[in-house]
Amino acid sequence: MPQTWQELGGGCFVLPGNEARVLVNTGLVVGAQRALVIDTGCGPRHAAEILAAVRTVTTLPLVGVNTHAHWDHFFGNATFKEAGLTELWAHKAAAQTMADTGESQRRFVAGAEPDMAAATGPGTEIVLPAHHVGAETVVLDLGGVEVELFTLGPGHSSGDLMVGAPGVLFAGDVLEVGAAPDYEDAFPSEWAAVLRRLAGMGEKYPVMVPGHGRPVDAGFAAHMAEVVAAAP
Repeated sequence: MPQTWQELGGGCFVLPGNEARVLVNTGLVVGAQRALVIDTGCGPRHAAEILAAVRTVTTLPLVGVNTHAHWDHFFGNATFKEAGLTELWAHKAAAQTMADTGESQRRFVAGAEPDMAAATGPGTEIVLPAHHVGAETVVLDLGGVEVELFTLGPGHSSGDLMVGAPGVLFAGDVLEVGAAPDYEDAFPSEWAAVLRRLAGMGEKYPVMVPGHGRPVDAGFAAHMAEVVAAAP
């Protein structure tokens, strides 16, 4: 197993971000028939690195999910689409936000992904998820491994999506380690409630993967709930 991947059990892995690529985590869940990639990075360069890393673990067909509509989590969609990604999922509100704001978010990657910022070259198209999650949980069968896509309501953004795998929850930026919570387009009171619900899910998900930073547990979610609840 490459040292860059951290194995979490149950067919789950996390690829920690690096400083050149805005420190966003990418998740991977491997079944017997296909594998799920969780968040595709901040542009074609980052996505190519993620894809190459994925292929050191599995050659299975890939499906994908974007945990929310911030550029560092979905600007790699085009690269994965060009590589044959068969399905791409997101919360329906996130997909709408991507459609509404994707072009305006390009400015945020001028340093790390100049082609993406300029909308020039391969892999720079804004690719929207065609498969949407609403109020009902969606179950993806990867072949002997089932993954649940569900929402606990708005929090870090209006379209946060949880990805529940065997023993592991990929929470996107609803959980964030090593930095203060980002309230730019957040819903602080609702976010605190979501975090409290996560704090009660530790038995099902003893490992919780944040959008940025090291994997944590339900105790961290409880602590972060208090931090967010105290936000002005």
